[in-house]
Amino acid sequence: MLELLKEALKAGHHADYVLFDTWFANPSQLVAVKNLGLDAIAMIKKSSRIRYEYEGKMMDIKKIFGICRKRRGRSKYLLSVNVMVGKEQKIPAKIVCVRNKNKKKDWIAFTCTNQELSEEEIIRIYGKRW
Repeated sequence: MLELLKEALKAGHHADYVLFDTWFANPSQLVAVKNLGLDAIAMIKKSSRIRYEYEGKMMDIKKIFGICRKRRGRSKYLLSVNVMVGKEQKIPAKIVCVRNKNKKKDWIAFTCTNQELSEEEIIRIYGKRW
């Protein structure tokens, strides 16, 4: 994926965001995309092996979701937190959790390397992927 992005940039193409699903959504890919000068928006896996730095501690997304207070009511998203992503080189990112439309009791998490982007924009832009 990174080689394709490099070739596209070299050919003069421009993108505001790189969108990808859970297959590519690991911290090293997010850092690599950011190092190319691009921001990424991705759906992230609920894996216990992938950790994010939240409030100074390394945690997986399920742990972060479990300890944080969720938004109530008809909000477009359940949770939004700022984290650090990466091992050797850490970059800031935002994680946004939304209700799974297909399974009301389940949730889906997205990450964005542009923390200034609103939660609604992250959800809207990722929706364009489909």
